[in-house]
Amino acid sequence: MSRPCVIVVDQGTSATKGFLFNESLEQLHTQKIRHTVKRPHRGWVECDAGEIAFTCHKIMEQLAAEAASRSLTIAAAGMAFQRSTFLFWGKDDGEPKAPAMSWQDSRATELVKEMAHESTDIQQLTGIPLTGHFGGPKFLHTVKSNDLINNGVKKGALFFGSLSAFVAHRLTGSSNIDQSIAGRSLLMNLSTLTWDDHLLDLFEVMENCLPHIVPTCHNYGTIKIDGNEIPLLCVMGDQQASLIGQGRWEKGDVALNFGTSGSVLVNSGETPLVVPSLLSNVLFSSDDSIHFLLEGTINSVGSLFKWLEGYFGITHDEMNWDNRCSTETDGIMVSGLNGISAPYWTGEFETQFFGLDRKSDPDELVRAGMESIGFLVNDICEVIQKEAKIELADIVASGGSSRTSLLQFIADILRTEIATTSGKDMTALGVARLVAHSAFGTPLGSVTERDEKFRPVMTAKVRDKKISAWHNALRKLSILRN
Repeated sequence: MSRPCVIVVDQGTSATKGFLFNESLEQLHTQKIRHTVKRPHRGWVECDAGEIAFTCHKIMEQLAAEAASRSLTIAAAGMAFQRSTFLFWGKDDGEPKAPAMSWQDSRATELVKEMAHESTDIQQLTGIPLTGHFGGPKFLHTVKSNDLINNGVKKGALFFGSLSAFVAHRLTGSSNIDQSIAGRSLLMNLSTLTWDDHLLDLFEVMENCLPHIVPTCHNYGTIKIDGNEIPLLCVMGDQQASLIGQGRWEKGDVALNFGTSGSVLVNSGETPLVVPSLLSNVLFSSDDSIHFLLEGTINSVGSLFKWLEGYFGITHDEMNWDNRCSTETDGIMVSGLNGISAPYWTGEFETQFFGLDRKSDPDELVRAGMESIGFLVNDICEVIQKEAKIELADIVASGGSSRTSLLQFIADILRTEIATTSGKDMTALGVARLVAHSAFGTPLGSVTERDEKFRPVMTAKVRDKKISAWHNALRKLSILRN
């Protein structure tokens, strides 16, 4: 007798990965296809949404063939996506009308500066700071600068939405956007989980060009693969999925996730918690329940080391940044790549070095880059503890950039133990948990087993000196103002 399984697609910044899980949530197989990210101008970061939709379907076909070879029947599918990547596409033909604006894209930064007087109200309504990285500013910037898209919007011929909504529309024919990613639009009211009239007016958005908002766990329609129709039962943000993959089900549970970007993630329970300079979002939801997330994002983690490869003119294999970080440094790097998000919210700027220059040991510069990530984690955690009154303990970390040197430095700076989870691909596991629960009634699962532990070893004197140097650098750049 054929056994059931589920397909999970994890659509990330530089690659799309696919997974087969059985009903016991064992990972059986994985596929990966890379795609191109383009930077046509400073602050502009784009991807080809049509290519990504094709890739998602292709990976599903490959997984379906693998399932058939194992005498498995695909019962359902789920998808996790990079967040805050938005585009316009045709309602009738489903074709993108311009490149998708990546979550890294900050082309709307100047427009946002003109709206600064609205920032407090926007965050209270959405849980999200006003910044050009999110949907509303990207919409307004585009319709003001692109007559063809502006005319298409006025005619009601175009959708505007997240990459996740576009791909789901292409795969199923239904136009929906899940609550965890709709929050990144700056158009959804976090209390009502509906498009907000005041926000639509503010960003000059007509509601008829927006997909329908639905829970993360929802029947999005069916995907046709080799003559079979597979229900798509979950669509959500990738960082939210990683928290679920780590089994952080309780209010106050904390996780770190590091890939191309990074996040400090806190389960904030069944009531949204709005904290200035952080993001409040839906964690996961269904027709019966909803859970919220408090988050601090870090725009550049893996992408920072890729930038350093170009800065030094070395290959990816030669970078091996985890080993290079065994070198110590007293210098500071403030990475302007993609701008700084939480808790400072800047546009993109030229990366700055303090106490370092191009003549410095490359390993020392790489170490300074790694430390800059740890400093931002610490700054985010300070806000969570002081403003949200959440004590951070039992912190777990996952993701492809969760390397030994970074986690040890974070443990030292936070003065607390950091543990890794035993399995990889926490994002995929998180989606699989929700899909299997919807499809089979599989229990959502407990905390994922821990693996390696990192305990603080840095002296208080060295730690304080490093943090002081970091904050002084931010003050010199007018990023930190106190």
